[in-house]
Amino acid sequence: MALNLNLEELKPFLPPLDTAQEERVNAWIPVLSLLLDLRYGAHITGERRVLFVSAAADALERRLGKPAGLIDQEGAGPFSTRYNPRAALSRWFLPEELEQLDEACGLGGGIRSVRTPAPDAIRFENASRWYGDDVDQELIP
Repeated sequence: MALNLNLEELKPFLPPLDTAQEERVNAWIPVLSLLLDLRYGAHITGERRVLFVSAAADALERRLGKPAGLIDQEGAGPFSTRYNPRAALSRWFLPEELEQLDEACGLGGGIRSVRTPAPDAIRFENASRWYGDDVDQELIP
């Protein structure tokens, strides 16, 4: 199912837009629709659609707010501005947003590790005995 976003669908998630902003948003909508379709395609179903519309609106609002939206620090001395590394022009979505959409679609989910228990000699004996002068030979594997 293709996403095919439109401005009317996005307006409840966006702040009030002036005419110039509406024109920019209308120009960006096909880009966001394509990006989301390429990544999620068949995962965009009826009940999940609102997640993608909301994420697209957040991306548009961030893009409209640039450059002020992702500034980490401004200085008056040499008139410097330090942007957040996530402010790259070609990036539409923050990593956390993509992670949330991936999780909602059952994609990726990240890597999880499981800790295995330590050997009994370490769990139930004094581990420092392994390294002292009086090493108990039965504890050494």
